[in-house]
Amino acid sequence: MKTQLLINDTVIPLNEFTQRYLGNILLAIARSLGIESKVVSFYIMPAGLKLSADNREIPLRKDFVRQIIESTIKGSISPLKGVFWLERITITTRE
Repeated sequence: MKTQLLINDTVIPLNEFTQRYLGNILLAIARSLGIESKVVSFYIMPAGLKLSADNREIPLRKDFVRQIIESTIKGSISPLKGVFWLERITITTRE
């Protein structure tokens, strides 16, 4: 599994544990939404968040779903150095 974290288009290095941990979270979120995919991406932008699988956006129709996903991801990456919430964050995992 390969997971990449970008903050404002700058790669934040992740060790093997952190790559697997974040990657498994993204894959589990997609599976919980009924999507089986080997590539999942999560984006936090000033306009909101977006989740995609295999380069197709996963619609997040309910506000509760959006909030729980956003809280899960933010909580998981908040201890990492170089993460600031007012910036663009992209996490992509490939299984």
